[in-house]
Amino acid sequence: MKHSTRTALAMATVLIAGVALSGCSVEPTEELTVFASWAGDEEVAFKAVLEDFEKRSGIRTRYQGHRDVSQVLQVAIERGRPPDVAVLPRVNDLQRYVNADQLVPLEGAVTTDPGAAPQLIKLAPKSGPAGAPDGDALPYAVAIATSLKSVIWYDTKQLEKAGQGPPTTWNELVGLSQRKIDDEQVRWCLGMSSQSVSGWPGTDWIEDILLHQSGPTFYEPWTRGDLAWNSPQVKAAWETWGSLLRVSAEGTARASLYTTFETAAKGLLPRPEASGSSASPPAEPAASDSRRCHLDHQGSFAISKYRPKPSAKPSPTASGSPALSLAFFPTPPIGPTGTSAFSEVSDDVAVMFGDPKDPERAKDSKGTERARKLMSYLASTQAQTEWREHTDGLAFSRRGEAPADQDGVLAAVAQRLRTGTLCWDGSDLMPAAMATAFERAVLVYLEAPERLDSLLLELEKIRTTVPRAEWLNLMCVPPA
Repeated sequence: MKHSTRTALAMATVLIAGVALSGCSVEPTEELTVFASWAGDEEVAFKAVLEDFEKRSGIRTRYQGHRDVSQVLQVAIERGRPPDVAVLPRVNDLQRYVNADQLVPLEGAVTTDPGAAPQLIKLAPKSGPAGAPDGDALPYAVAIATSLKSVIWYDTKQLEKAGQGPPTTWNELVGLSQRKIDDEQVRWCLGMSSQSVSGWPGTDWIEDILLHQSGPTFYEPWTRGDLAWNSPQVKAAWETWGSLLRVSAEGTARASLYTTFETAAKGLLPRPEASGSSASPPAEPAASDSRRCHLDHQGSFAISKYRPKPSAKPSPTASGSPALSLAFFPTPPIGPTGTSAFSEVSDDVAVMFGDPKDPERAKDSKGTERARKLMSYLASTQAQTEWREHTDGLAFSRRGEAPADQDGVLAAVAQRLRTGTLCWDGSDLMPAAMATAFERAVLVYLEAPERLDSLLLELEKIRTTVPRAEWLNLMCVPPA
């Protein structure tokens, strides 16, 4: 059921009332408020990280989570009560906050720690119609959790049945999609529905294909709003995706409109029966969702959807991973462009909010100094180690370190984050209006691919109306 805007704002107001420091607190200056989007198991893991920080620093933290980070923060800012530290699930609001002087630049240990350098995001405020920087770029955010994208997951046992190894070219991937396994054509684990916002798994596909088909020469201008949506390169990315889906199992594309990405992922690996348990597994939302699939284009966060939760605390050597035949291969290059080393990534980034009434005082306050300590800790090896221990090994970052106790799949993800050229998720960089239109266009395209030209024209009109100052300009980052 959808909530009305008024209800959503009411929920946000109540939430921020709990997040912001209350005037009735006994010692409010001893406590940091931390706001993020995590709930459930993710919240439990992040709170464990905060508890470790409290033990090390003696600084108390108070966490509050809500899925709609952008809207809740906007309400808090308007009321003059933003949290001390917020974790943004996508970076597209960063430029707007910097332009409005609502963030405090990072200083101290986090800026001098060599391991944290790949995690820092530097921006300069923008104003005016051209969207040019107004001054030098300063570090305003630190990426504390990173998901690897541009990878395709598969069951090694199933691929062996197809008589083909992991594809290294796009043509080989297309050929694999036309093969049969156990008399069934290879099927993509495709789900476009999501509780927060639908369509983003499709935007991941378009972005990934554009990067590997046309390279960063066109990908980077597109993500910063300098390349038209109806350009030949962008149109070719949509058509390449559509062609790949059409040669796969019949009905995959349209069925994805009614399937969540979590449900789609469950079809990749068979779930073993729990020994000694008579409980039946929960029913799938639809019969079409529960069919076996063979390939899944999804970020590293999806590993938790493929494997069952361990019933007990995992051993350090196994990272809690049962003996699953799970593996991935990178998105192959398309055409002559040498893009095999490029990977999209998405980041959860931590920022510090200042006093909206007196930004200069906020930069030197005791509360801001405590927030800086938290930011340094969140970017540290200690925090990453704590996070891995409470996420079954699934916490990754841009730090150039890899724990020795990771299993094969997790080690491969960490290795690619260390050695590949990392490009921010394209829609994560786009202003909210542009990203939302992109997600909706993906859903329409899967239902009616013949409307592609008109969809791209509509997206291009939106691009030209979004203020230039709202676009981010973050380049792909080669390995250190």
